[in-house]
Amino acid sequence: MNVHTLDHPIALHALGLVRDQDTPSSVFRQSVAELTRQLVHSATADLPTTEAKVTTPLVEATVQRLDAIVAPIAILRSGGAMLESVIDAIPNCRAGHFGVYHDKRVGATVEYYLKLPEDLENSRVLLLDPAIGTGKTALACLDRLAEFGVDDVHFLTFLASSAGIESITSTFPNVHIHTVSADEAVGDAGYLVPGMGDFGDRYYGSK
Repeated sequence: MNVHTLDHPIALHALGLVRDQDTPSSVFRQSVAELTRQLVHSATADLPTTEAKVTTPLVEATVQRLDAIVAPIAILRSGGAMLESVIDAIPNCRAGHFGVYHDKRVGATVEYYLKLPEDLENSRVLLLDPAIGTGKTALACLDRLAEFGVDDVHFLTFLASSAGIESITSTFPNVHIHTVSADEAVGDAGYLVPGMGDFGDRYYGSK
């Protein structure tokens, strides 16, 4: 399976802070930014580059320029917390937003907002969501991206359940999942266990 689990000490330390209910909001947000940067590095390590000439303060030098279109797409609302860190890491990226949620009352996903950049079919799409639970929301997003001809998707998430990963990879075997924890359980209330609680509430300070 195309599942990449980070084991870098800084990522593991940041995840511990995100899990801890006593972590102050400022540290929580800093840890989210650090985890996102680590995942971005994992998801873009194979992107192509081309050579270019520049002049340093001393001599002319050959450098590498990124030769790929990168499109981060945040699954709202929690994925929005990751988006700015991706933009900081890849300033020339083309960002999008996907508003979708799973409505338990009707047993289906509901799409309420979609704003995607152009030329997605030629882009490395970084789909952003801090957690993958059952995978239903992720599948709805991947289904819609497929309608736009997208076939290069890397899903960036901090935590994922084994059931959610299985659901995604069995339906979309070419999707890469980058996570720090890949064996979370889905609790009765829908939260991941041990998890990190309600991510959006903790990050934005609202319920």
